[in-house]
Amino acid sequence: MVNPSEIAQKAASYAEASQSDNTRKAYASDWLVFTDWCRVQQVEALPASPATVTAWIIDTAGKVAVTTQRRRISAIQDMHKQAGHHLDLSGGAFRKVWAGVRRTHGRPPVKKAAFLTPALRNAVNALPDSLTGIRDRALLLVGFAGAMRRTELAAVEVSPRDGANWIEEGADGLTVHLARSKGDQEGAGQRIGIPFGSNPSTCPVRAYRAWLQAAGITEGPAFRSINRHGTLGGDALCDHSVALVIKRAIVAGEIANGAAKSEAAATARRFAGHSLRSGLATSAAVHEVAGHLIQRQLRHKKYETTSGYIQDAELLRKNAAGMVGL
Repeated sequence: MVNPSEIAQKAASYAEASQSDNTRKAYASDWLVFTDWCRVQQVEALPASPATVTAWIIDTAGKVAVTTQRRRISAIQDMHKQAGHHLDLSGGAFRKVWAGVRRTHGRPPVKKAAFLTPALRNAVNALPDSLTGIRDRALLLVGFAGAMRRTELAAVEVSPRDGANWIEEGADGLTVHLARSKGDQEGAGQRIGIPFGSNPSTCPVRAYRAWLQAAGITEGPAFRSINRHGTLGGDALCDHSVALVIKRAIVAGEIANGAAKSEAAATARRFAGHSLRSGLATSAAVHEVAGHLIQRQLRHKKYETTSGYIQDAELLRKNAAGMVGL
């Protein structure tokens, strides 16, 4: 016989799984911001009236990015839906105010710089031959060649395990098996091929094998923490640490090229965790790799997403103004 309580618990669990962990965390934080505002204004947060949400939009306009406001509106609507309330924001008053806020305060997103092949080559060649340097070299080259997101890179393991991302070594290179990723929320699984590089010093396969040998890793997380004494830990790096590795490598490469520390640090601030992924896409486009091959390596479902990277790479190289004899 079906247990109603058990069914209800399972239903709640599946409903929660319909959103990614990052989305749930962001929505929870956004909802807290809104409820705090409502408490100060002494108005009801749940259920909130369209007038309350409109007033909140007006009060926060220009104080936070429009993209943040958009996400917070979604969070407010999602919380109402979960609580069984219908928050109707289709009325003219809200729509006109929201359109005016977007028009007045909308700004293009600030893109982090792509970690292009020349900069990557400088960076990995400038890394020391310490355990940390060997790890960072492998992480950067595998992450770049695989166009991997920082969350994917941080979570990858060296051997298969149910529900885990892992790297398989083969005669022709590496195969990264992704059990789940941002572009595969339902866990169908994806594979990324990483071939040998033509230059031994920047070959991702050789760098990865050198790291495993130096660290003595045979199972568990591939990229692990190393303390200031050079002692290897057992825990995987967090995705934030991946971004720090990228920035540290940028600084090393810039200094090796003669830049002052302050200049190198300023350059590094332009880069983030996504810079490896965008770097592979843009570098491939610069070298005129076919668009469908770039799309496959990035695992984009829609070519329109890939084309944005290609357009960035071709902004000056394939430009009408440069083809008219000026």
